[in-house]
Amino acid sequence: MKVVLVTLLCLHGLIHIMGFLKAFEIGRFPMMTENISRLHGLVWLFTAGLFMVSLVLYLIRSESWSWVGLAGVILSQILIVISWTDAKHGTWINLLLLIPLITALSEMRFNSMTECAVEQLYSTNESILDENSEEAPLHELPGIVTKWIDNSGIQDLGEIRKVHLRQKGQMRLTPDGRWMSFSAEQWFNSNEPGFVWKTKVDAFGPIFLSGRDQLITERASMNISLLSSIPVVSESEDPKLTQATMTRFLAEICWFPSAALHPYLVWESIDEYTARATFRDHPEVSGVFHFDPHGQMVSFEALRYRDSGEHASLEPWSVRNTSFKQFGPVKLPNKSEVCWITDEREFHWLNLEITEIDYN
Repeated sequence: MKVVLVTLLCLHGLIHIMGFLKAFEIGRFPMMTENISRLHGLVWLFTAGLFMVSLVLYLIRSESWSWVGLAGVILSQILIVISWTDAKHGTWINLLLLIPLITALSEMRFNSMTECAVEQLYSTNESILDENSEEAPLHELPGIVTKWIDNSGIQDLGEIRKVHLRQKGQMRLTPDGRWMSFSAEQWFNSNEPGFVWKTKVDAFGPIFLSGRDQLITERASMNISLLSSIPVVSESEDPKLTQATMTRFLAEICWFPSAALHPYLVWESIDEYTARATFRDHPEVSGVFHFDPHGQMVSFEALRYRDSGEHASLEPWSVRNTSFKQFGPVKLPNKSEVCWITDEREFHWLNLEITEIDYN
């Protein structure tokens, strides 16, 4: 897809130079029968320049390539209409270019909306700090949870307010479905349970899905679109979706264990290596953490709504951490498997790897 787009931008730009050369009688172009004024010739040259600039911006990964390319397509089509007999076939190239251009512009809009969501996620941080500044003492937590926090090294970083990480992995929609690669970026608010998760899933060929899950001020939403432009799923203001999203947040504090100290969680010991955490104000959101003798969190289990809506039901959901890695002073799970367990059958649907993580 990238090679095709680069080729189209380059060739279309070069073809427009012919209009300039024809207008200024530089060279011979027998295939161009209509006269072109010098003013129009300069416009042909300017349009060629737009396509070339768009090409360069695309190669250096600047999002603005799409705006420049769209301006080139619009101007090109105006010139084609003026010189329809000679240039009408250029319309097909403009139509082909519109597909990646519209997709890129839609992706820019999607990313802009994600940035707004992240700003909203952190907008309440200071007030939350003032109201809930007292964390639970380590000695009040189950012993294995205290060991987990101590051995992770997270306390060497001081108070964790914000977490930002990048992920990659594979997912599938059905137990026998094809695995699809994805990349993702996620932002957490540790002080008030919340996150924004943005992903891009390679569905097939150049076709991709854009997704955004978020939990902000205890309100969850989920949006999935084809090529960042065609809505596939858009859900919000559903208590079952909120329960599912808060359960996910609970499982993912494995990447910032100091969240276990916050007063929004209540802990209880189950046995030497197992403890349960429950949201103080949301008793329907609870999960069991399993640790190894070294205090590493090896798995998480909970009842979670798999879907939303009237007919959604709670189903067993589990996360298994299969690998651990040192990120600076902190040792965390870097690879995980996520499963639904229905009617004694395990649906392993997600493989996840953390590639980067930053705090505050």
